[in-house]
Amino acid sequence: MSGYFPGTYILMGQGSTAAFTHYIDALLTPRLLGFRQIHIDDEVCNIRPDLVTWFVTFGNWNGGDPQNTIRKNGKMVIPTVIDYPHGQFQFASNDLGADLIPRDEVTASYIFDYFQPAVLEGFLTAAVSIVNMTAVGPPTSYTVNDAPTNWEGVVTDLAYAMCMEKLLLDYDLWRYRLVFATGPGDVYGGSNSDIAGQLTTLKQNAEARAEKAMDNPKFKTGNYLSPPTVIYYQSIRGVGMMGSHGMPGFGGKLNGWKPNKLL
Repeated sequence: MSGYFPGTYILMGQGSTAAFTHYIDALLTPRLLGFRQIHIDDEVCNIRPDLVTWFVTFGNWNGGDPQNTIRKNGKMVIPTVIDYPHGQFQFASNDLGADLIPRDEVTASYIFDYFQPAVLEGFLTAAVSIVNMTAVGPPTSYTVNDAPTNWEGVVTDLAYAMCMEKLLLDYDLWRYRLVFATGPGDVYGGSNSDIAGQLTTLKQNAEARAEKAMDNPKFKTGNYLSPPTVIYYQSIRGVGMMGSHGMPGFGGKLNGWKPNKLL
C-alpha cells in the first residue's frame, strides 16, 4: 500500500518488507503521528560554500507536501532542485547564486519525519531480538518477517519505548531542542523538565506492558499442549487389575507389562 497516512503527508508503504511496512504503518505510526510530521515555520536558511545550495536544520522532509514553501525576502520562490532527505535545495542561477546579495534572506517552512522508516526498522529488529532472548521460555530465533502474530503488541511497545529513548537522548543536543522548545530558555538551557518527564513516562509505560506480557509462561509456547485428562492419570496410576481402559494388561505405570516366568 502506498500513498499518505490518512489526514497527513506521512508516506506509507516505505518498509523494506511487507512485515516491516505492517508494523510501521499499522502499529507504530498511529502512536507517532506528532513526531512523523513536525512543522517548522519560517526557518532562516544557510547557504553552502558553493553559493548555490541552501539548507535547513532538519532533513527527511515529507516529500511532496505543499506546505514546504521557500521565500526570498518574503516572496515565495520555487526551487529548481529539492533534496528532501537532506533538507536542502537550489534555485535557478538568475534567482539566487554567486551574485547573492548578503542582505537577502531566504526562509523555509517545511515538515519533516523525525522517525523515518529506516530508523523504525532498526528499532523493530532490536525489539524482536529482545523478545527472542528475554521472554519466558527457551531462546528463539524469529525475525520481524516471521515472528508470531501474538508478538505484535510486545514488539510494538518495545520499539515505541526505543523511540521515546531516542527523543530523550536527542533532547540533550541543542539542535533537537528546537523541536520541543516553548521559549528561548528551553532552546539554550533545555530547562523544560515537563517534556523529559512526559517522554520518560511514555517510555516506561510501554516497557511495563511489554514486560508483563513476556512474563506470561504461555507467551512463547501458547496452548500447544492439552492439559492432562482423568484417563491419563488413571492410566499411569492404575485402576484395579483391569486398568483404566477396562482391558486386561493396560493398567498401572508399567502399562500392564508382566515379567515372563521363564526369565
